[in-house]
Amino acid sequence: MREASRNTAAIARKFSDIALLKIVQPCSQSGIARSTRPYGDNSLSRFSPVAAALIAVAVFLLDTLTTFDIAIAVLYVVVVLLSLNFANQTQLVAIGAGCMGLTLLSFLLSHGLELPAESIGRCFVSLAATGITTFLAFRVKAAIGILEDSEQRYRSIFLATGVGILQMDFTGLKTAIDKYKTDGVQSIEDIENLDSGFVRKALRSIKLINANNTALNMFNMPDIDRLGTLLPALVSSEVERKVWNFLASIWAGNHSYEAETVIRTSQGRQLIFLYNVAVPPDRPTLDMVLISIMDVTARREAENELDVARSQLAHVTRIATLGELTVSIAHELNQPLAAVVTNGGAGLRWLRRDVPDLKKVESSIEGMVADATRASEVIKHLRGLSVKSSPNPVNVNLNEVAEETVALLQREIDVNQVTSRFDLADHLPEIHGDRVQLQQVVLNLILNAIQAMAHAPGGRRELLVKSLSEEAAVVLRIQDTGPGIPPEVRDRLFDPFYTTKPDGMGMGLSICRSILTAHGGSINATSEPGAGTTFEVTIPFNKEVG
Repeated sequence: MREASRNTAAIARKFSDIALLKIVQPCSQSGIARSTRPYGDNSLSRFSPVAAALIAVAVFLLDTLTTFDIAIAVLYVVVVLLSLNFANQTQLVAIGAGCMGLTLLSFLLSHGLELPAESIGRCFVSLAATGITTFLAFRVKAAIGILEDSEQRYRSIFLATGVGILQMDFTGLKTAIDKYKTDGVQSIEDIENLDSGFVRKALRSIKLINANNTALNMFNMPDIDRLGTLLPALVSSEVERKVWNFLASIWAGNHSYEAETVIRTSQGRQLIFLYNVAVPPDRPTLDMVLISIMDVTARREAENELDVARSQLAHVTRIATLGELTVSIAHELNQPLAAVVTNGGAGLRWLRRDVPDLKKVESSIEGMVADATRASEVIKHLRGLSVKSSPNPVNVNLNEVAEETVALLQREIDVNQVTSRFDLADHLPEIHGDRVQLQQVVLNLILNAIQAMAHAPGGRRELLVKSLSEEAAVVLRIQDTGPGIPPEVRDRLFDPFYTTKPDGMGMGLSICRSILTAHGGSINATSEPGAGTTFEVTIPFNKEVG
């Protein structure tokens, strides 16, 4: 009896494995993107009820009418397993109970009132196998339901999310890179030197497996096949440099990479995309790589418009500031012009002598040239501040900007009885930026310091302009001995249109911060009530202006 039970159990396990394989295999092979069918084979689901009924009848007849010394009723487990394809959980329990009922009915019909031990044992084995299989099928059906719901949920997210998602196969690219590594190539830069056309080959080797609706709409493509065909051509030669950077990330084995690029659609429209490449750690062959893309074209256009508006507002603020400094500007120009007149008169007198003193005349003319040059420089600086122009990044020495600005404000410094001091670092590294914009920052900060000390009752009025070089940035500090900034004001100091001055616009410090942010820098203020204020400007080396 034990041998027979083992044989029938083995048969049942075999049928069970086959049935479960039929059910589970389509589940494992269906990806989130491609899977639109329910779990299980549709044709199998269609014929499963008939097959299950026929098998149940056949097992019942064999078990009732034959005298084989095996537990034929164990084969009811096949009926239960086939039911997974078409029955819900309640129906599975009913089918399992029905199979167990048929087992008992067949036993009674075959043996009547006789109850041989071996037959009872085979009946018990059959009932146990059917009951256990029904229980396991019930659990499997529940798990499949959860998995179906999960797949449907993630599929809905995949298709409807506002971020474009591309599922790519990088196997060809990975093979090509591995071949170069095997040949002893040390870096992606070496590949670029050996084969400048590798980018195009890499793009053609990448296969598009799937894309969600958002991605198709972004590229205005009717289907995935069309997008996969045209995708390499959408990457123009102008952005190949960024592709090399991406290939360097793949070469290094990074699991993620993010960048921004420009792509022209098949209709010729230029789009700016922010994309992120995610490589699952458990897929070393790169056969499944997910690329999420966001169309940031409208955002970048809005930022450009905002930058234009900021530049226009900064220009208006400069003009307003120059209007406030009219007296100082007139004084600054009057000094060299008066010196020109004086030197000119002296030169004429030396020429009109009976014996002209040519050396004195030469000295007077040199003085005239020097004073005229000084007046020209003042006008040049003023014109630079007043002219509306696009940012012109050049190498700038912040010490020179500070000295020129203090010279321009010298009249304001003298009138307000302020003592100015410089503590400028020797050999200060140059920064890359727009000279006029940086001069506007220094002008606003020094003018604010002068005005703050002008309203301070009595006491010393000292302005310190200090520069220093840190590890990767130039720092300029402008310190005054005014009344300081109250704590409740400090948090809103750089907010647009916030001012503590009765006639202020509240844009000076806000514009300063915008200009420095565009230069990759920052500004902050420290202050103690009654102990003055220090503004610190930090600008990194070699930072391109945004």
